[in-house]
Amino acid sequence: MTLTLALQLLVNGLAVGGLLGLVALGLALIFGVMRVVNFAHGEFVTLGAYITWLIAGSLGLSPMIGIPAAFVAGAALGWVVQALVISRVAARPPLDMLMVTYALSALGLGLFSIGFGGDFRSYSSGPNGELWLGGVSIGLRSLTVLCVCVFLAGAVILLLRSARTGLALRALAQNRDSAASCGIDTRSTERFAFSLAVGLAAVAGSLVSLIGTTTPTVGHDWMLEGFVVVVVGGLGSIQGALVMAFMIGLLQSVCGFLLDDSWAKIIIYALLYAALLLRPQGLFGQRMEA
Repeated sequence: MTLTLALQLLVNGLAVGGLLGLVALGLALIFGVMRVVNFAHGEFVTLGAYITWLIAGSLGLSPMIGIPAAFVAGAALGWVVQALVISRVAARPPLDMLMVTYALSALGLGLFSIGFGGDFRSYSSGPNGELWLGGVSIGLRSLTVLCVCVFLAGAVILLLRSARTGLALRALAQNRDSAASCGIDTRSTERFAFSLAVGLAAVAGSLVSLIGTTTPTVGHDWMLEGFVVVVVGGLGSIQGALVMAFMIGLLQSVCGFLLDDSWAKIIIYALLYAALLLRPQGLFGQRMEA
């Protein structure tokens, strides 16, 4: 493998890793704050993809408008879903919550299938062309995806570390009862966390539509790999989710070139199996005491 080829695979892997990181960031945020495994996360990714496709493909506007539009729509929907559905089953056994989010996923998939059919949808507007650096081709669309993902991940990290809301999120993630005793409004904080996570998922879908095609199941595929990232990185660990996202993105790029995409997915899920056997809490997670 030449140096130029290695750099090309690195560039390709970073773009995929950025998208995986954005999807996994939402999953990790929801689990870390609410202890909820959200099976409907993929449908929120699909929502962002279709919003951007409608803006760019039907209205003829720039898909860059679809990025903030997807975030606003996703965050608003997340707020409503958390208030009307998730909060009502929060006190029930974990299996009930799993079934509720799975039902939301099935409902979303059905609505997307009815509304848009199973056709592959794409658009040509937006950043086009490529940059050449030392023989390495960097597509402007992939570069846009990476820049947006890095910006949003950095913004979320700053929010969690500095802002008052971020401190409330961290306190709630550590101990709900202690956070409530300190005067933190746990209901509003959980609602904000879910809304932010869904907004991030919708942006991820918007970026997916920029570099690929949109179908009713596009978010489901990214969600599955996002779960691998979150589990291997450590459930609830933002740092672990981001690090593993880029590592798996690079792994996909290299394995997809040397073998094929099917083998790349097999290796990724084998990594999940090994992580569950050897380090169930993940690379950056903390062991849960019985």
